[in-house]
Amino acid sequence: MNGVRGGEAGTIVGQAQAMRQHALIFDFGNVLAYFDYMKACERFGARLGLSAERFRERIVERGFADLLARFECGRLAAGEFAVELMALAGILVPYHEFVADWQDIFWLNEPVARLIGILKARDYPLFLGSNTNVLHAAHFKRQFAATLSLLDHLILSHEVGHMKPDQRFYEACVTASGRPAGSCVFVDDLAENVEGARRAGLIGLHYVDTTTLITDLRRLGIEVPPGEC
Repeated sequence: MNGVRGGEAGTIVGQAQAMRQHALIFDFGNVLAYFDYMKACERFGARLGLSAERFRERIVERGFADLLARFECGRLAAGEFAVELMALAGILVPYHEFVADWQDIFWLNEPVARLIGILKARDYPLFLGSNTNVLHAAHFKRQFAATLSLLDHLILSHEVGHMKPDQRFYEACVTASGRPAGSCVFVDDLAENVEGARRAGLIGLHYVDTTTLITDLRRLGIEVPPGEC
């Protein structure tokens, strides 16, 4: 290093490594990418002559929340979920059509995708921690392959068998990161999931928008140069 003595160089490197002791774990839905179940409800509802809103009301009234939780904890295979959901709705849909209608509900949060690229370039350990299911995960892994390839590991509820805000989900994140819980920064759009992360000993950040997130990261000493997002 020109103009930098050995001791000074060691200090600079040490400071950079200290900043990178944080592992950053991003939620998927409404953080890395947005989603809207009403897109699927519109497609399914059209088969019954129902609006998206009425179709959603129908399945919610008949127990959709519990069905989805079982699916996203990995307790139902994709085919079983399709059969049970269509039974709730009262329609028959060929499986390949069901999958297409169920999966296509996502679009990328471009500022967060750029932020992940910036953090990757600075050698921060990066992870995804998401409540999701095998069908949605298969779809978004293809759809957002370029961004997801920057992450070190994906921690997905249907694979670990637990959903946020269950402490066991965060423990799986900590294990995957290889860092102490107190060095893990968990970013989520839902306050209850942020609080769950904090109870598990992680640093929880509530995602509202990317500008606020960058401010919060900088307060933790995480390097995000100005003007890059």
